[in-house]
Amino acid sequence: MRRGSAVLALAGLIGVIAAATVASAETVALTGRFPADYREPSFLKRMGVDRIDGPDGGGLGFALERALANRGHYSVVVLNGRASGDVDGLLSGLVTTEISELRTTEERENCLEKKKDNFGKEECVRKEKTTIYCRKRTIDLTADVRIARAADGRVAYSSRKPRHNEVKWCPGQSAPGAVDGTVRSMTDSIADEIAREISPRTERYDLRFYESRDAMPKEMHTRFKDAIRATQRDLPGACRELEAMEAAAPQFAIAYDVGICAEARGDYEAAIDAYRRAATLRPRDTADFDSATDRVRKLIVQRDDERARR
Repeated sequence: MRRGSAVLALAGLIGVIAAATVASAETVALTGRFPADYREPSFLKRMGVDRIDGPDGGGLGFALERALANRGHYSVVVLNGRASGDVDGLLSGLVTTEISELRTTEERENCLEKKKDNFGKEECVRKEKTTIYCRKRTIDLTADVRIARAADGRVAYSSRKPRHNEVKWCPGQSAPGAVDGTVRSMTDSIADEIAREISPRTERYDLRFYESRDAMPKEMHTRFKDAIRATQRDLPGACRELEAMEAAAPQFAIAYDVGICAEARGDYEAAIDAYRRAATLRPRDTADFDSATDRVRKLIVQRDDERARR
């Protein structure tokens, strides 16, 4: 076999091994409820969309109504300057839009003379620079939005959302789409971003069990490996086995996997305790364990917020 072929074959074999390793990793798919980035407005369940000033304020208002309704967390009430009525929050704002279109120049290089080289390939031997006239359109749209509590007028959320669009076209190129369509895309983008920021979210995520047997007593290797494999067919039974193993001989990998088990069954406090035990036993992997702890803390926050709302 030639050296090049041998290298390719080896690389292919390594790729297959790597793919098999990834494919064999045992994971569990979970679904969790996480808090809004801005929690305070998420308590205002009945949201009144009040007047959004500015030439494109109406478009943003419609977009906000759709985006909030699509999130399913808020009951949306359209006010448009009318009395607030029975609402918990008042969403209002101002949109400013600046549109400019001007002529601009661009230099292009044209080939005046070509010649074939020794291999028959054409190359340019004489060039000329020319100036062409193009058009450039710029749209800058900024939305200032706030949400006030209806009960006392206190601001629960305030944000400025800028959007910028710039397009240039020259002779021979198609002109851009209409300004109205671009502005509508900008307001839709802002509305979606605001709705994401103030709404709790449901996320599906995968957790991978630790399979490291570093520092683990040799007599536990097979038992631990069997327990990890069993997570794919009998998660509760595998978790009981992991918990028994940790009670007998604490190990960082077992502690972490016990944390995953607790998170999977919704016992978030127990999950945090297990992740902390893992961090204590394996300080060099603290970043992994801290990430898990932070995630579960967020799950606890949203769980407690929902209980408070009920």
